[in-house]
Amino acid sequence: MNEQKHKRPVRSAEATRERLLDAAESLFADKGYHAVSMRDIAGRAKVNLAAAGYHFGSKEKLFLEALVRRVRPLNERRLSTLTALESRKRNPTLPEVLDTFARAMIEEAMRDPESGRRLHRLLSRAFAESDEIVSMIFREELLHVALRFLAAIRRACPKLTAEQAGLGLALFAGCVIHMLRWVVSPPFPEYKGVTDSADVDTLMKQLVAYGTAGFRKLGAPSKNK
Repeated sequence: MNEQKHKRPVRSAEATRERLLDAAESLFADKGYHAVSMRDIAGRAKVNLAAAGYHFGSKEKLFLEALVRRVRPLNERRLSTLTALESRKRNPTLPEVLDTFARAMIEEAMRDPESGRRLHRLLSRAFAESDEIVSMIFREELLHVALRFLAAIRRACPKLTAEQAGLGLALFAGCVIHMLRWVVSPPFPEYKGVTDSADVDTLMKQLVAYGTAGFRKLGAPSKNK
């Protein structure tokens, strides 16, 4: 009996924490970091403000946890797949690297469109925010991943300079985020193309082909003297 009483508050605390994270994710995605307060999050989660402070301490911490909860598992999958590719006798090709970079997010969005919508909005907001706190948190979660992929891209395309590889990855990352939008909630449903691709493999072939062509163009010798 005592053991059951002990487990009940633990489960309740975990449920409260998850409600706060769900509320924070939704509000940050819809309104951005500065437009949301801890009181707003507590209200959306239907808990008192003291509970929000107890579990997370600050809005900064809550933003970090909400971002980590969504982004870190995807990044771990990306890096695990990249490591497996790099363990082979030959280096991964550029299409393989780009597929690995994008596939986890696209598959998540196609598996659960509502989750994909929240992920798209959260990432879009995080990229757009210029606040120091948001930038610092974003760097902590994504910079090491970007550097791993940049190194793989340069091994696949040794003629690319570091600047060209960095620009190419930034542009491709933007394509991936926009692709999330097209997959889960296309702004122009009448505009046929991406929305006709019913399976993830077809969609990935289109996205990777587009990204590969872009990288090759960046690395092509300039005709201007």
